Amino acid sequence: MKKSFVWWLSSLILIGFTLTLPADATWATTPKNVTGEWNFFGLLQDVTSIIANKPVRMVGDNKWVSAGCSHAVALKYDGTLWAWGGNLLGSVGDGTNTRTRAPVQVESYKKWVSVSAGCFYTLALKSDGTLWAWGYNGDGQLGDGTNTRTNTPVQVGSDNDWVSVEAGIYHTLALKSDKTLWAWGGNLFGSLGDGSDTDRNTPVRIESDKKWILGKAGIAYTVALKSDGTLWTWGWNSHGQLGIGTYTNRNTPVQVGRDNTWISVSAKAWHTLAVRSDGTLWAWGYNGDGQLGDGTHSDRNTPVQVGRHNMWVSISAGARHSVAVKSDGTLWAWGDNRGGQLGNGTNTASNTPVQVGSDNKWVSVSAGCFYTLALKSDGTLWVWGLNEDGQLGDGTDTDKVFPERINPLMRTVDFDGE
Repeated sequence: MKKSFVWWLSSLILIGFTLTLPADATWATTPKNVTGEWNFFGLLQDVTSIIANKPVRMVGDNKWVSAGCSHAVALKYDGTLWAWGGNLLGSVGDGTNTRTRAPVQVESYKKWVSVSAGCFYTLALKSDGTLWAWGYNGDGQLGDGTNTRTNTPVQVGSDNDWVSVEAGIYHTLALKSDKTLWAWGGNLFGSLGDGSDTDRNTPVRIESDKKWILGKAGIAYTVALKSDGTLWTWGWNSHGQLGIGTYTNRNTPVQVGRDNTWISVSAKAWHTLAVRSDGTLWAWGYNGDGQLGDGTHSDRNTPVQVGRHNMWVSISAGARHSVAVKSDGTLWAWGDNRGGQLGNGTNTASNTPVQVGSDNKWVSVSAGCFYTLALKSDGTLWVWGLNEDGQLGDGTDTDKVFPERINPLMRTVDFDGE
């Protein structure tokens, strides 16, 4: 694990909104009136009982689009997995180390159910509960028992009870069906939460609790949610990103306040976002670019509310910006904007939320390193922000300050270099 940190950082999509299903909705049926092919009906994969024509509120952390440091991954609703962008260390997973400006399929498998793009590596779940990884592995973040990078998927152990995964910067988190939380990779400042600062290249269990339902990885720190609504953090705390009122590092979980009303959380670099059960949005940690959205540039070591709205349902913390969807389907962004990642047509930063266009069909969003991915309810995938490595997947390396749809029929364009 290195002690020098770069600004290239990454993490999804916690979905929490209401959908009404058509009467003939099934897992294998293509949704009606869908003009795009990217997976939004996969948003229902965690629902154990589907009742036609009844609203379903999502609880869970499955991911269908995920923005990493310089590459991105996404699922289509046919169960295929696609990746694009920087690939020097094999993070695209197509067997090469050549970057690509447009999506390429990862293997021919058609039952991928969840993906997560980290910093130069990727994790993905198959429908059989097995976990797979590829890309950079210098700190053991692939979890395959080695520190050897690979440009094709390798299985993480032999277990088949994984239900959620989070690829971070130097470390990885994953949940099993019994609600146990596991971590591996770099462990500087105690980011794995096992009471040590020793790197691990195979999964290690976090505490003995079986109440974990969500885990997120920032730079050398972790935030995790339990089923009782309590929020816990550990690891590096240089900017107050643990939210515990101090700047002291912790190598085991510590509770954020005494609240038990938390329902979702997101972390990427040095700041954290979280939603409470009343729909209010809270933030803490580093705020040099206004990514906390509280109208200031002051770091916070305890949660501060973002505005006064109580409609937030899907959140994502990027490297130095934040994005979130409201229950009315509108999309909002704030923080750094040097790559156009706020999607408002400018390169001007904002320390309060600004709306991305006027559309009200957004359902899921993922903030990467100076760029953003988002899905609409019609299954179309939209991208904007920094594009120097082709991470927008639009066939170019040109930055975008407005959302642009990825053409599903686009052919891959490869070029030399990272």
